[in-house]
Amino acid sequence: MGIRVSIVLALVLVGVVYSWQLAAQETPAPAPTTVTLPAAQDTNPLTLEQALRQRRSARAYGAAPLTLAQVSQLLWAAQGITEPNKGLRTAPSAMASYPLRVYLIAGHVTGLPAGAYRYVPRGHTLELVTPGDQRTNAGAQPQMQHAAALIIYAADTTAIAQRTNEQLARQWAAIEIGHSAQNVLLEEVALGLVGVPMGGYDAAKLKPVLKLPETEELYYVVSAGTKP
Repeated sequence: MGIRVSIVLALVLVGVVYSWQLAAQETPAPAPTTVTLPAAQDTNPLTLEQALRQRRSARAYGAAPLTLAQVSQLLWAAQGITEPNKGLRTAPSAMASYPLRVYLIAGHVTGLPAGAYRYVPRGHTLELVTPGDQRTNAGAQPQMQHAAALIIYAADTTAIAQRTNEQLARQWAAIEIGHSAQNVLLEEVALGLVGVPMGGYDAAKLKPVLKLPETEELYYVVSAGTKP
């Protein structure tokens, strides 16, 4: 009788261990909280004039994912640091105040789990804000939901408003975002990608996804995807 009980208990234990192993295989690996991006490259043979001529607003995308290297280039074009000693960036900023805050919603990027990330120019890294595919929370437009990734622009004008006034600070932030967004669109052309800038985002859904503080205001969205 004791031998039979031992055998039954052993079989139950084996079943439990096997179930744990299956659950571990089915559970996706958690997204890393900090991602160090590949170093940005500046060896693309496409000229600026060619990129300007080829730039078009594209609302349809291919099924292929973006690579982490491509995402790195786009974020660097948006707000990458080009002069480490002074912290100067790829887009000009009034009073070198840099009020822009750049976020990435990754939906289909090789080597990067889906999620909403904050771009950190100093160190060229991404910080996870909200895991999971958040593209449907960006807005109802199909190009927002189908693009492999979205670059989201917010701005914190608190510091610059103290030196001027709130209206002028918001105006300057909007101008700076225009500079940065054009950088991204031209970088997309250089990488053989496509995208479109959009103002029709869903702020009510995006703010909690990005966990924006009260001092940050949403401004703009730029999509990025492969050619159809």
